[in-house]
Amino acid sequence: MVKIKNETKRNKTFHILITIIACALVASGVILGIWFYVFNRNHEETNDAQVEQYVTPIMSRITGYVQEVRFNENQFVHKGDTLVVIDNREYQSKLNVALADVQNAKQNNVVAQKNAVTTASATAINESQLEGAKSNLWKTKLEYERYKALVKDEAATSQQLEKVKADYESAQAHFEEMKNRIHSATLSTSVAEANVPTTQTNIASKQAVADNAALFLSYTIITAPYDGWVGKRTLQPGQLVKEGQSLLSIVSKEKWITANFKETQLQYLTVGQEVEIKADALSDKTFVGTIASLSPASGARFSLLPPDNATGNFVKIEQRIPVRIQLKDNDKLTDFLRAGMNITVIAAH
Repeated sequence: MVKIKNETKRNKTFHILITIIACALVASGVILGIWFYVFNRNHEETNDAQVEQYVTPIMSRITGYVQEVRFNENQFVHKGDTLVVIDNREYQSKLNVALADVQNAKQNNVVAQKNAVTTASATAINESQLEGAKSNLWKTKLEYERYKALVKDEAATSQQLEKVKADYESAQAHFEEMKNRIHSATLSTSVAEANVPTTQTNIASKQAVADNAALFLSYTIITAPYDGWVGKRTLQPGQLVKEGQSLLSIVSKEKWITANFKETQLQYLTVGQEVEIKADALSDKTFVGTIASLSPASGARFSLLPPDNATGNFVKIEQRIPVRIQLKDNDKLTDFLRAGMNITVIAAH
């Protein structure tokens, strides 16, 4: 009899315990449901978000053999650090030839300038000699006219007149010769002076070729465009690389979050709004961010083949709008985050 009573008592206690547990579970479910309802009414959440960083491919601008590789895989590099050195002997030789052409063009310019000065000096000398020839012509003309008068007065012989006439004609011929010489010297001076700008243009042309050769020589040194991490290394010394070939990629220090919210959530988001960020890789860590901008179009519109609802059968699909979120935490706290990591973003109304 006592045994039956004890068993009945145990059953009753068990049923009470089950009832309490069930009531607790129901109450917890109700409380959780109310919390979830209230939370969702006051927060917008999406797990369609990723960490973004600039990933820049570094390409070769020339063809040549790799001489040195000065980075290790996953190494952090600073802007301007040398990453790859390409054998520069061929490009250095081209630069030397171009510089020699520049020097030759400069020497030609010097010669042209001196030639212009020389011809101009010859013109000045001829002009001074012309004055002498003009004076001599005037003197012989007067002498000739005087002797003509003397011959008429029979005060001089015809032989003397002929000699004076010959001197006058000789002076006249010399005067015309000097005029022609001056004209020729003037033309030579014009040609020499016109040749100077041509040689100067030639210098500029040769200098442009030399500058281009120097530019190609500079391409043999490949440097980091900004601070960041080098990705996978595939280069080895002695390897032939071609113009336009991708050599490596650099991931920037700058990080941000791209969260793709549903179009129905967009009305609750504004630029400057603070959001909570959780990374799948760090379950116990929460980051803080600020909405920097909202995309002007849905993600589908930026795809290679955007959908056209005017063709085929239409099925309404809820669109997502990319939202850029700037991290507010310092670099040390966000150092663990990597491009492509999955993120959950929570934005309070």
